Amino acid sequence: TRMGPIGGGLALIEALGGYVDKRPEGIKVFYETGARELILDNDGRITGVKAIGRGNKTVEFRARNVILASGGYQGNQEMLSHYVGPQAQFVRPGSRGGHYNRGEGVRMALSVGAAPCGDFGSFHAQPVDPRSTDVEPVILNNSYGILVNDAGRRFTDEAPGMGDATYEEVARLIMAQRHGIAYAVFDAGLDDVANWPVTVRSRVPPIEAESLSVMASSIGVDERDFLATVEAYNQACTRSDEFNPLQTDGLSTTGLEPRKSHWARPISRPPFRAWPMICSNCFTFGGVKIDERARVIHSEGDAIPGLYAAGEVVGIYYRAYTGATSVMRGAVTGRLAGGDAALRRNAPD
Repeated sequence: TRMGPIGGGLALIEALGGYVDKRPEGIKVFYETGARELILDNDGRITGVKAIGRGNKTVEFRARNVILASGGYQGNQEMLSHYVGPQAQFVRPGSRGGHYNRGEGVRMALSVGAAPCGDFGSFHAQPVDPRSTDVEPVILNNSYGILVNDAGRRFTDEAPGMGDATYEEVARLIMAQRHGIAYAVFDAGLDDVANWPVTVRSRVPPIEAESLSVMASSIGVDERDFLATVEAYNQACTRSDEFNPLQTDGLSTTGLEPRKSHWARPISRPPFRAWPMICSNCFTFGGVKIDERARVIHSEGDAIPGLYAAGEVVGIYYRAYTGATSVMRGAVTGRLAGGDAALRRNAPD
């Protein structure tokens, strides 16, 4: 149910970059040059791009067609605060490259009348370890323990379903907490889950403690509230005889709010382990509307002549992300845009 390119984004860059380098007619690449504004003529056609080069020098590129493929705005704190809200201050891009996705393409298209599409107030959320400098240091093991906020209290059902189907919702709830952080806490029972380390992509070791009191101090939460939270949770775990980490097992808490729907077992056996978790922004959902040829659609419903969009600039998703479709979206819309732009390079509309 999941598809992705072997080698990730770097493999795509190497393949496409190699193609550019080998073209006999020559394809020029302008590095350290940021697009700022679309050039619109009196007939409503896009005829080029204004950009900023080294030394803040302005550069103009004239072209029959322009394809916007500059990503979303996960690296633009001003746009995130505007669309997502003040909690966006606690969110960081999921990968290093995300810091350079500043929404220029989306803004340029909207400024010439492009119709908005997709959920501007949302994004593909992932829970990550804030201590790590790894690419996408995702933490996906919270289903087998409990999640507490920085007040030491539970705030959600840690296991409403399988982790790969619920982590995005969990990440959003973490973002909504005070200071946008939570801690996934476990006891020695985590080792009952075969091969559990594959659920943690952070290379920073977990916080470990031999007692829950020491754990409270180690993660910086109120000891009394944390111990009361764990005690209430433990008392609500009425059985653990049918624990099955590979499928939803129905081991739920009783009389506890919020309940835990599956894999509910007491947190009581040392050593105790915890990972801090924050919400990361893999990519934003808001973008522009396109047609079946990847032409950007005006807010009145017509295609804007000479303007195409591909990848994250195109708005598709609303609230939830369909797993493993993002790279496919870029490949498909990029192919449509490039093909139609090349076909119509010298032809009238």
